[in-house]
Parts: sequence; structure tokens; C-alpha cells
Amino acid sequence: MFKILLPVDFSENTDNTCQYALALAAAMPAAHILLLHCFHDNLADADYPLPPAEDLTASEAVAERVIHRNEIESQDLMEELYRNLKRDARTAGTNIKVERTFMYGAAEDKIPDEISRFKPDLVIMGTKGESGITRSFFGTVTTKIVEAAQVPLLTVPRTYTGGIPAKVLYATDFDSSDAAALEALQRLLQEFNSEIYCVHISENEKQQEVDKLQELQQQLTTSTSGSNLHYTLLEGGNVADAIEDLVQREQFGLVALTTRERTLLGSILNPSLAKKMVLNALVPILIFHSNEKA
Repeated sequence: MFKILLPVDFSENTDNTCQYALALAAAMPAAHILLLHCFHDNLADADYPLPPAEDLTASEAVAERVIHRNEIESQDLMEELYRNLKRDARTAGTNIKVERTFMYGAAEDKIPDEISRFKPDLVIMGTKGESGITRSFFGTVTTKIVEAAQVPLLTVPRTYTGGIPAKVLYATDFDSSDAAALEALQRLLQEFNSEIYCVHISENEKQQEVDKLQELQQQLTTSTSGSNLHYTLLEGGNVADAIEDLVQREQFGLVALTTRERTLLGSILNPSLAKKMVLNALVPILIFHSNEKA
């Protein structure tokens, strides 16, 4: 059974993210979606415990009522979203199990805990896909999960409405985990007949990079059904800008990459780049994680 962890914050992007998750789940022989909401109210972050109700000051009583009201509203929104997603799963006639969990605490703390417990095959989160002060709080939480999660993470921008894409860009830095990531990507998208383009970006095309790309192609030809895989080198000084330009020019609907811990200057696909792309991308970003160090 393919397991998807779906953290939600009830923002305007929640429905869009849920529908994307449902589309992926519907293509699986069997799938399990777990909705997760982490309730965390800053008013409850006092440095001291509140006294008994009869001893509360007027301001403390107001704060207590606001916290309780926000909690109830969040629980109601969760139940409504849960019912709607279950209804949509039944309408699609798919073998999808939908559950929900309501947790107390900061999302950046509770999501990794739930990843450890639930052991999902994929985490899907929404972002605003905008920069500057318009970034949502949940967007910053998503960037923290980029490093914390050791399972594939898919982010869906608020402005993206294209569904599962026909063209996917996989940015490679010739990591040893590329083959496994591309195989996982093929399995995830096999029912959608998506074309996957493996692209390596560098300032100057070097023979060594040509050889590495050919080696990757040969490796995948023997280990996967490579009919939907394409390979190319692209010149560009700034990797994020080069990817963004290519996505817009060639109408890619998904960017996938494998990040590795950056200990030297050799790795271009590191968590910092992934976080930048997550915050600014206008298409979904799928992030795999490698234990290899640059």
C-alpha cells in the first residue's frame, strides 16, 4: 500500500494540494492518505501555567477563550476536509483509505514525528509559490521539512492548477542515488505516461560531465524501462535560475531533484537550493534525499 502523509493548514491552497495527492493516490493499486493538522496557538506559549479558571485575570480569560475557539474551529475544518476527501475518493471509485490526525504542537516538530511513526512513501505539502513578505507561515514550515524529512517530499504551489504533468524535469548532479530516485519517480508517474528529462546544469559543458550523463543513461537503461527518459546538458551559472527558465520555456509541470548534505563546494543540489526552489517555484517540486555527502 502506498502511504501519503498530507499535512494541512486550511489555507487557500489546501484543497488544491489535497486534489493533487488524491490524483497520485488514485493511480496506485492501493493507497493510504493520512491528513495531519498541527494545532499551535502562540497565545498558549506562556512561560508560566495559567491559574485555575476562577483566578484568571480578565486578559487571561480572554486569551483562554480565544485559544479554545481557535482549537474548535481547527477541529471543525479538519472534519470537513476529511469528509470531503473521503467523498472524493469514493466518487473516483478508487481503493484509497483516508484517515486524519489532529496533533498539538508546532508543525515543524510534529511532522517529523509523524513521519517516523506513519512511515509514508511520500509527504505532500502546499506552498504559496511567492517570495518576500507574501510567503505563508506554512511555506516556511515546508522548507524546514525539506531538511528534516528523510522520505520524498512533494510541494504544491498555490498557483499551480495543472494536475499531474506530462513533462517532468529531473535535475541531476550525478549523485549515486539518482538511479534509485528516477526509478521511484517512474513508479510514481507510470499511470500518467509522463516524459522525464534528466538535466545536468553547469557553467561550461565538460567531457567529464558528458561521460557521467552517458553513464547514468546506461545504468538506467539496464535497470528501468527507459523509454520515457531523456538526457541533456544545460549551460547556466545559477542553477535555480536555469531550472526556472527551462521550466517556463519547455512547459515542465514538475521538477524533481535529489539533495545531499553540502560539506564541500562540489554539490549544487543541496538543501539550500531545494528550499529556495520550494519557496519560489510555480510548479510542484519533488525532493528526494541522499545520504551521500558532497
